[in-house]
Amino acid sequence: MPWWSIRACPSSSKRTPGRALRRGPVVEPPRMRLPYQISTLLYCFNEQDEILLLERAQEPNRGQWSPCGGKLHTDLGESPYACACREAREEIGLVLTPADLHLAGLVSEHGYQGRAHWLMFLFEVKPRLTALPAPIREGRFAFFPRAALAGLKLPQTDREMIWPLFWRHRGGFFAAHCHTHPDGRNEWFVEETRKRRPQAQSSPGAATGPAAPAIPAMVRAAPAGPTEVEPVIDLHSDDHFMAEAVRQARRAGAAAEVPVGAVITHAGRVIARAFNQVELLKDATAHAEMLALTEAQAALGDWRLNECTLYVTKEPCAMCAGAIVQTRVGRVVFGAPDPKAGAGGGALNLLQWPAANHHCHVTAGVRLEECRRLLREFFLDQRTRENGEGPRV
Repeated sequence: MPWWSIRACPSSSKRTPGRALRRGPVVEPPRMRLPYQISTLLYCFNEQDEILLLERAQEPNRGQWSPCGGKLHTDLGESPYACACREAREEIGLVLTPADLHLAGLVSEHGYQGRAHWLMFLFEVKPRLTALPAPIREGRFAFFPRAALAGLKLPQTDREMIWPLFWRHRGGFFAAHCHTHPDGRNEWFVEETRKRRPQAQSSPGAATGPAAPAIPAMVRAAPAGPTEVEPVIDLHSDDHFMAEAVRQARRAGAAAEVPVGAVITHAGRVIARAFNQVELLKDATAHAEMLALTEAQAALGDWRLNECTLYVTKEPCAMCAGAIVQTRVGRVVFGAPDPKAGAGGGALNLLQWPAANHHCHVTAGVRLEECRRLLREFFLDQRTRENGEGPRV
């Protein structure tokens, strides 16, 4: 059994079959021979607990916001801690020692953007910044509160999993692996997590060192104890927005429509919601995706939806996929696949058609079983109903 089909158990040396945040069947991902890059990322905060981010002016992730940092000088045998201290000095003018760093996470990415494999050491910087660093050749800096990250242009892997894992395990540690696919799908595996250790109580008169940086109550870890791999819950995650689409699908089922629902997000908020209304409107084109696209265009005042993500409980059909491409939707996330008639990689892939002038990033299998169960139960009910005509599909 390959290692990526095994869930890590931090409290035990045994391994048990399973998948950590994996979607789809357990199959060995194809391996690509690419350069391996090793880097550090610095998570710096000011006194208001706002995160310092760099809008990158160079690849990778040009035009997107991410923590500062850089590659290790592997030819010189530089350690990750030494690299982090050097990058802090070069990029933000902060002189650090390894004692000023907390190793918050370890993330490996297989085949990122089809260019390289990455191993990233994520360090939280303990000293708080008192001023905004000056712009550098790599880009410009800005401080952001945690809530503002949802509206920023972030690298896909950062938005999907790295930020949710960082906030959830802040003060502790996590290790995760991402296998990126050429079609835009990412498979994530959480390999280890450790909760933040509680601070020991000092006896009266005992000498104490500098106080550790305060961690907001909303992300404070529980006392140390047995750890386990748990699903990440985040209000800006694919799982959360797909749950909104599922609610729309249930509305469709309650109206005797095929239970498919869709929502469209922009800058981290929902701007359109819709469900199948073919029978209600007597309109064969009134699929959830089509109605949501129209609503989103009205909300933004623009037919172009490049910065939007469409969440739909079932893989889009050819009609909907064509409309999605025409409206330039940036990303499509669907739940249940449709191998017979799906146009997002099932029967064909119009969302990434080579000759088209727009290609969507596609993520499949989010809340897969829930979305699939809605459809299965609906059609079973239609077949067993003795009287009445069900919806035509």
